[in-house]
Amino acid sequence: MKIGQKLKEKRQEANLTQKELAEILHVSRQTISSWEVGRTYPDLDVLVAVSELYAIPLDDLLKNDSTMVEDITKKVKKSERRKILNIALIIVLTLVSSFSLFFILRERQTTQMNELGLSPSDLHYSTWEMTYDSSQNIRQSLVSFDRNSVAVYYHYGPRETATDGHEVNEYEDLRIEVDKDKYIVTAHGFSQEYEKLSDTIIRDSNGTEYHQILSEASNDSLFWIADQFENE
Repeated sequence: MKIGQKLKEKRQEANLTQKELAEILHVSRQTISSWEVGRTYPDLDVLVAVSELYAIPLDDLLKNDSTMVEDITKKVKKSERRKILNIALIIVLTLVSSFSLFFILRERQTTQMNELGLSPSDLHYSTWEMTYDSSQNIRQSLVSFDRNSVAVYYHYGPRETATDGHEVNEYEDLRIEVDKDKYIVTAHGFSQEYEKLSDTIIRDSNGTEYHQILSEASNDSLFWIADQFENE
């Protein structure tokens, strides 16, 4: 027996009209009629409600109606796919929101000034040239900061000698913090403190002073300078 015939039979056994059953199931009378003549099938949740209403196992309602079982199977699979898609979408949105919040908070930290007006963003995207070396062992030094790394170039050898040595290194995972009048700079394999002497002059913990020459990073240029000396 088809599901539509069973639904009609059970409704009549319960002495219910199509309109009365429609009100119980919160559907239209036309929907009840469509089920009973086999034009459409009720959803699984409606079938569960019908089985409880008539006190008949759900298996008995579906028995011998392969078309109905196939339809329900398709709906269940579609619903499961929709649930998986919704879960995946929620995960993606959560990750995007988390990353966005992380970068917003990180950017806020880098632009926030301390009580002396220092901010990590003072050093980001800037290039500095050595103006004074207390050891007198460095002819030239350049330090360049971008957003995520710091590059340092050294031209070694006392100015009064012909001894030459060139070195440039770039350190990733740059982190800049401020503490009173100092910039605390750390990166993978690099650690240095710079004291702010003026808006354009800083001094590292070794006593070497630097003057800002560019308001942009020059990391690639430092490697180019070192290459030129090596090729001479």
